[in-house]
Amino acid sequence: MTWIDLLKANHVTAEPPSKQELDNLRSIAALRFSDLSVQGLSHEQRFIIAYDAARSLSTMIVRASGYRPKKLGGHYNTFIALEAADTAFAKLSAYFNTCRMKRNDSEYDFAGAIATTETDEIVLAVQKFATDAEAWISARFPAFAK
Repeated sequence: MTWIDLLKANHVTAEPPSKQELDNLRSIAALRFSDLSVQGLSHEQRFIIAYDAARSLSTMIVRASGYRPKKLGGHYNTFIALEAADTAFAKLSAYFNTCRMKRNDSEYDFAGAIATTETDEIVLAVQKFATDAEAWISARFPAFAK
């Protein structure tokens, strides 16, 4: 989907970003990465924490692009907007959306919805994404760079 498609479908609004907002999102992601190192967490809780870091990083890209995901369906809207920001994020957007559904199952429906291997996979993916997100913002919107 393009930004025009997302605006028409009421998934996002156009809104100028600010450096402070992106720095706030960075602090959320940094806290989530710190939380991942806490000993004794279940693999499902680690998955949820990594997922939340992915959502914060995705929101950084969307906000740097000048859009805000609508709150109703916010997580879904964030990941489809990630792809609108740059089609290079299409696979990652689809992957994080799948993780969103697994997270929902785990938090709202039943324990055991997430395998240990899935946790390992999202942790690695979001660690790489953190680097890629910062590089993307620096290249396209240097005023909002770290």
